[in-house]
Amino acid sequence: MTHIPTQNLRKTTIFTGLCFLILVVTGPIGLMLMPEQIFVAENATQTLANLTGNSNMFFYGIGAQVAIFLTEIVLSCLLYVLTKPVSQTFALIALAARLTMTVIIGMNIVPLLGAYHTATTDYAALPVADLSNLMFNLHTYGTLAWQFAFALHLIFLGYLVFNSTYLPRLIGVALFIGGFGYMTDSLGRILGWMDISVFSIASNSLLGVAGVGEISLALWLLFKGVNLDKWKMKTLTS
Repeated sequence: MTHIPTQNLRKTTIFTGLCFLILVVTGPIGLMLMPEQIFVAENATQTLANLTGNSNMFFYGIGAQVAIFLTEIVLSCLLYVLTKPVSQTFALIALAARLTMTVIIGMNIVPLLGAYHTATTDYAALPVADLSNLMFNLHTYGTLAWQFAFALHLIFLGYLVFNSTYLPRLIGVALFIGGFGYMTDSLGRILGWMDISVFSIASNSLLGVAGVGEISLALWLLFKGVNLDKWKMKTLTS
């Protein structure tokens, strides 16, 4: 079992507490306030009116749910680190259960975006064949949802590669920066900011950095591998 230095353990507990505070703030907005302001279970017409007339509240709720989704990923891992000395098996079960919940939270964002899309698009005036585009649009929203999780992955992977000592730090920097490319791409497409040329150029540039980082890491691992001496030293000091 890996021993966690006291200083690192304190950082872990601080980050865990911050994650809980983020959920305390975003949870009521994304899971209670926004649905109560928008959705009326017994009145679809009123729901449509609320959705189109109060889009700001809707997107505040979506933003809060995205924050919940990403925070839960981090929090799940932090809680595993803090609880595995008690029972690694039970801690792993708890981790898997919370991550499963997190996946469902992420999936639940997609139909909400689909609901907004259908509410603001006059499909009734389109040929029947064009209704199939609705399914593709829903698929697009699903892609935008998983990009948030992948962005978080790249940011943390970049940090790990940068601090590994046995892989090139420059690749870690590219991965870390590139993670924000996926984040801005999803946000820009959801909020319509990709029509702003400066934002679009910045987002696409960050995605390009992500691509360079991912390809560089793949090629480095394939042809160069890790620095064995530094790898061994890192495993002994971890």
